[in-house]
Amino acid sequence: MRRILWASVGSSAALLATDWLAVFLCLTFAWAVRGFVLPALDASFGAVYPLSTYLVDLYLLLPWSVVLAQERLYTRRLLFWDEVRYTTRGTTLATLFAIFVIYATKATGEVSRLLLGSVWLMSLAAIPLARAGAKLLLLRAGWWGRRVLILGAGATGRQVLKGARDNPLLGYRPVGFLDDDPGKQGSVVDGVAVLGPIAEATRCVRALGVRDVIVAMPHVARAELLRVVAHFEGTVESIHLVPDVFGLTTAGVETQDLDGTLLLQMRWNLARPGSRLVKRGFDIAAATLAGLLLLPLALLAALAVRFDSGGPAFFVQDRLGRQGRRFRCFKLRTMYTDAARRLEAHLGQSHAARMEWERYAKLKGADPRVTPVGRILRRLSADEWPQLYNVLRGEMSLVGPRPYLPGERPRMGPFAPTILKAQPGMTGLWQVSGRNELSFDQRLHLDEYYVRNWSLWMDIVVLAKTVSSVLRGWGAY
Repeated sequence: MRRILWASVGSSAALLATDWLAVFLCLTFAWAVRGFVLPALDASFGAVYPLSTYLVDLYLLLPWSVVLAQERLYTRRLLFWDEVRYTTRGTTLATLFAIFVIYATKATGEVSRLLLGSVWLMSLAAIPLARAGAKLLLLRAGWWGRRVLILGAGATGRQVLKGARDNPLLGYRPVGFLDDDPGKQGSVVDGVAVLGPIAEATRCVRALGVRDVIVAMPHVARAELLRVVAHFEGTVESIHLVPDVFGLTTAGVETQDLDGTLLLQMRWNLARPGSRLVKRGFDIAAATLAGLLLLPLALLAALAVRFDSGGPAFFVQDRLGRQGRRFRCFKLRTMYTDAARRLEAHLGQSHAARMEWERYAKLKGADPRVTPVGRILRRLSADEWPQLYNVLRGEMSLVGPRPYLPGERPRMGPFAPTILKAQPGMTGLWQVSGRNELSFDQRLHLDEYYVRNWSLWMDIVVLAKTVSSVLRGWGAY
């Protein structure tokens, strides 16, 4: 127990020191550029305060540490992009506080606004990246990891296990399942053993040094759930509960105490006119900038398509837009002009290809319809660049549900009413969660989740992840 306590204290102290170091390096670099490089290039840049002066206001007063501690970022375990969101807010508030102190105590004419802005911008990236690196080192040292016991070896328990493995910076290390189903006891689920029934909990917690328990039994009866929670109280540090609200859980869900009754508040942001206006404004600004940058490359790609396989450079197809209205979706052509005939012949010759088509509505292997240049464009997602025109016309969004074909409407089933409340996107959760590796049903679940849980921050994160996925060529066919 003493070792666990020291590990917790040491981890918090290490993250605190990491934040200090990140801000210090950003400040030192910005001060050196502003004080020496820029004056050498342009004499209009005058002198700046000594570094020690800025250190007092931005470093020794520790506004960053105070604000980040207020966000509980020295004890909470968050996904990387969630932590970026909190550190962005904390860094911005800390910078505003530091500016207030400087302008309240010094002659404002001598303060370098460029230096302060540079420190803020660099800190937005430096702090979360430095914290991620620190957590990796702490994991190797055995300080950041927390042994976790998962109650329930069913589908929900496997999903929890996958989430822990896919996000190692959380530090959760599942060491076993407990399940009252005799058929599962003694088996191994995705590499983790089912150690026995829930009655063995106390023994397993003590024997394995478990600090956290995740109750992944969303359909268990209330009385049984209360018994399970009571069983662990006082024996572990934290008990996490997966609630039975699949499909409704949100990234922005808020809890409220109604005199002893727990309420989960769902905001349904995209149903609000103000949210749609913000999203539309972001789309216009970002699509305009991206269009100006990509236009020369798109023209070269269009010429390559023409020379490679003849026929038109662009492929125009009807897709389902908001409220199910059809629109003409533009793409660079990546298939031969007789793609339909080639597909029919291929599916008739290969049973495996037909099964793959029915499951994914894609061909993940060799696709006889795709041209040589088309394969390159798909790998880079460059074939979708013309959809920026659809975005500017208001038919699509930069981020949103997949643009479904009219013929896929019956397959969407009960998901259709929710998904079609939003404009389809050039990219979306389906794109950054597996692209063509996902089945059709998995894409539906992700699209429904996005529509119900939209936030501007979610769009920014999806766009950042899309760039990463494209650069790695992940899931592209």
